[in-house]
Amino acid sequence: MPNPERRVVILGSTGSIGVQTIDVIERLNQSGYAFSMVGLAAGRNIDRLTDQIARHSPAVVCVAEVSGAELLRRRFPRLRVLVGDSGLEELAQLPEADLIVNALVGAVGLPPTLAALSLGRTVALANKESLVIGGELVAQLLRERGGAILPIDSEHNALFQCLRAGKGSEVRRVILTASGGPFLHTPEKNLSRVQAQEALRHPNWSMGSRITIDSATMVNKGFEVIEAHYLFSLPYERITVVVHPGSVIHGFVEYHDGSVLAQLASPDMRIPIQYALTCPERVDTDLSRLALEGISTMAFEPLDPERFPSFATVLEAARKGRTAPAAINAADEVLVERFLAADISFTGIGRGLDAVLSRWMAEYGDSNSVGQAGLNLDALLSVDRWARGVASKLCF
Repeated sequence: MPNPERRVVILGSTGSIGVQTIDVIERLNQSGYAFSMVGLAAGRNIDRLTDQIARHSPAVVCVAEVSGAELLRRRFPRLRVLVGDSGLEELAQLPEADLIVNALVGAVGLPPTLAALSLGRTVALANKESLVIGGELVAQLLRERGGAILPIDSEHNALFQCLRAGKGSEVRRVILTASGGPFLHTPEKNLSRVQAQEALRHPNWSMGSRITIDSATMVNKGFEVIEAHYLFSLPYERITVVVHPGSVIHGFVEYHDGSVLAQLASPDMRIPIQYALTCPERVDTDLSRLALEGISTMAFEPLDPERFPSFATVLEAARKGRTAPAAINAADEVLVERFLAADISFTGIGRGLDAVLSRWMAEYGDSNSVGQAGLNLDALLSVDRWARGVASKLCF
């Protein structure tokens, strides 16, 4: 039987995950699927978006700026073009869409996730900020509206696959793996002298600049713990991180009977993207294969909190909850940009995060004005703006 048509919106179509998602969809369509891209959203890469429009003929697109929208309207007179944050939310609620792929980077990805889930939609999620910043709001909408989230991140996709082997009540803990990044064994005294080009050389993955730096500081792994907390409804004490430099195993699930299930794959983001698009089916689209015979050892080691102090800061914010994760995420975006611009040192990212969390405690930590009952998008975005302002002015 032919596979039914699936109409997809891709938010962030010109970024790394968006481009790979389109590649996966093209492969799936050659294998008998019938995916169509009814909506695409990009930031400022109008030339790449133009190529995608010409190839896939979406009905609607969204771009960040009016100038880009005007250019597209001249190139494609019949195309409906939206602009800015409101356009992203409108695209996320496109009536004809069956699946929303959120591959946006940063806090801009949260409102369209909430917009899609408010209609009970299914979201294939690569935008970690949707859960890091707005996990409580996302969880509430899932309970009330009955939508679904399919994780795209390789680690959460691995856990998602392993959790299919048992009941939630049978799970003892989940284990996320971390490569350790490019500085796993760099002497700590040398970390303050790390240059941006060194931090951007991830040993295993090809990713965008922010997530690559976040992998080097282990901020990204802290964010992934928060994501797992909301995705799988697990308390933080049942989510563990282990350093696995080879990046062969992407996640483990330990069950109460002592069984530990692991998901292994080549470090190719198209594999978790494809599973999110086709689950529970598995399809041969000639993606990269893991050559087990070439793996002589698989090493694991504990995460060193002294080498990666930012990881502990992110987890502290996670446990404080409310708007603390939003503050840390916003600060991290600014501090990473400052590091890439050679405005602060690599270790300044961690010092900055710690400073912002301390100021959050002084400003918001003892306040009951934004308790869980009053938490909303406006409150989160207000703290997001506050933290960006603080992080941009920190001096080291």
